[in-house]
Amino acid sequence: MAVGIVLVAVSACKAPQPQGKSHHFAEDSAAVVPAPLLTFAEPCAAPELVSAGRVVDTALAELSGVAASRRLPDVLWVHNDSGNKARVYAIAPSGKRLASWKLKKVPSTDWEDIALGPCGVGDEAKQQPCLYLADTGDNHNDRKEVHILRWPEPHALPAAGEDETLKVKGDVEVFTFALPNGPEDCEAMVVLPDTRVVLFSKRNDATSNVYRVTLGEKPLVEAIGTVVLKDELADHGEALRVTGADLHPNGTTLALRTYGRVLVADLGKLLGEPVAQARAGLTHVAWRKWPQPDEPHGEAIGWAQDGGLWLLSDVSLPVIWHAQCPGRSAQAPQP
Repeated sequence: MAVGIVLVAVSACKAPQPQGKSHHFAEDSAAVVPAPLLTFAEPCAAPELVSAGRVVDTALAELSGVAASRRLPDVLWVHNDSGNKARVYAIAPSGKRLASWKLKKVPSTDWEDIALGPCGVGDEAKQQPCLYLADTGDNHNDRKEVHILRWPEPHALPAAGEDETLKVKGDVEVFTFALPNGPEDCEAMVVLPDTRVVLFSKRNDATSNVYRVTLGEKPLVEAIGTVVLKDELADHGEALRVTGADLHPNGTTLALRTYGRVLVADLGKLLGEPVAQARAGLTHVAWRKWPQPDEPHGEAIGWAQDGGLWLLSDVSLPVIWHAQCPGRSAQAPQP
């Protein structure tokens, strides 16, 4: 099932060939030279939680995912949960809405998480970051198929005064698949350095089932294990239900969000191992607790350039929290 659109009047140099059913990314006639990839500092040991801003645009009514741009400093990609328009928004850490992209003719049953990763595995493709969007929510555990959407990250934002909802051209790749153990609500997604996608399920028993998806014409979906989120301070219910995730650009450090915890572990390499090895390793993960905001329905989590984390709730007009690294600039130094 292929489809729809890719971004934009900002898409620029020739993009890598996708691996799904769509095989064309449009080139702009006036090519934009892409900015170099941003540098992300390594995660810090003792982050401090501060309020960076607040979302005040009522169109951003139920934010479910956040990912920091790999090209554009101080740009966060966000999206709403189910029941809202099929749009992805660029916002500033202050909460100001910068632009939005309308995705046409793509699945939008229950968008739950957004991430950035390479568009492909070749040298050129690795230098082109793509946005990945998880249409994998399933509150009633009755979806026969779920979807991953992918398209190249824009090289620039529109000039001030232009229509915030940009016209689009090209293709958004859509990868459709079923989970191997039957329907399950998956609200957290990360992208490995080799473009494989990892999904974490949302459960009530302080565990999360982990699925790995190799994208392609017929995606390969593997159940690679279950992580245990035991916490003597939390009930094995709402507080430990997994709602978001992000993998640091170092390819190693995973951040996992639940309704009541922010957890970090060095799991990136394990998630890429053969199934038997991954399954064994996931049974004894050494989670590190990071500070979490006292807010309801915390769902969005994404790494920041300073090695900290961006955190958002899906309530109306949420605060944008930054688990910042003391002594570091919000923007890591550029190469």
